Amino acid sequence: MTRVSNYALNNFLQSQTLGVQQRLADLQIQASSGQKAQTYSGIAADAHQLISLQVAQDQTAQYVKTNASIDSRLTTMESSVSDIFKAATNFRTLLLNAENNNNAGDLSIDTEAANFRQQVANLLNVQVDGRYLFAGSRTDVKPVDLNGWSTPPTLTPPLTLPLPTYTAEYYKGDSQVMSADIDTSLNIKYGVTADNPAFEYLLRAANYIQTAGPTPSQDEMETALSLINTALGTESGNAARGTLPLTQDIADIQAQIGTSRSSIDQANSRHSDFQIYLTQGIADVKTVDVAQTLTQVSSYTTQLQASYMTLSQISQLSLLNYLK
Repeated sequence: MTRVSNYALNNFLQSQTLGVQQRLADLQIQASSGQKAQTYSGIAADAHQLISLQVAQDQTAQYVKTNASIDSRLTTMESSVSDIFKAATNFRTLLLNAENNNNAGDLSIDTEAANFRQQVANLLNVQVDGRYLFAGSRTDVKPVDLNGWSTPPTLTPPLTLPLPTYTAEYYKGDSQVMSADIDTSLNIKYGVTADNPAFEYLLRAANYIQTAGPTPSQDEMETALSLINTALGTESGNAARGTLPLTQDIADIQAQIGTSRSSIDQANSRHSDFQIYLTQGIADVKTVDVAQTLTQVSSYTTQLQASYMTLSQISQLSLLNYLK
């Protein structure tokens, strides 16, 4: 029997039905996975944008990770410097009592000086993740070694400016100040080394008193006090005691560390905002609205069923059926 249906029309309808089938299959995968496609080829038009967003996301995540590590070190350094300030303040009070009451022996001032010196050394030898924080770039070397100090000079006024320093005798790190990229085109130098003159003043003052024994002289206590006061920022050097002014006292060091932490915090705030933007951008490229996709699935299912019915009806048409 000769069919009434046109061969070309039948092929067209079958092609359209296959297209609907493929689109429905794609939508069903999208609805179940939440993704527009499983490969970059499936989103070819947006693939370059997606890769750029993902690279930026990885870079931002690395900045955040690096900044967290640096901030952890700075937090520990800030705590150490704060404790050094407190210890120096307490030792100064002890020295003043010994000087004013002439009872250094009763206070065991030399033992207290040794304890203070060791406390400062321990705080400067602090580590985080196996890194010595106050050693510059020599992070595997303990920066302060109290062995082998020279005998202090006789501290009898008038003293010649400046008094001999002891940095070279205790400091084992280097002069390299650490730096890091905390944001795009933003590099900061952070931290401080244990050879900072303010730290050296404190260690030298303690060394003077410890070496002097249980009954240091008035001149020795006055010189030690001038060093401590200058390190704490309550005195701007003392020419009579051979103490040079400092460009940076302990409080200034604390402020410097705080400024570095503030810079990192501001950078991280920008990174957080940028990560939100990137996450949304990636989602816009990669993901679908599942509810909307399910609506499309329902619509295409209806279309496909209608196509099947139409093809079925056309395939059954013949001249005999037409004449009935």
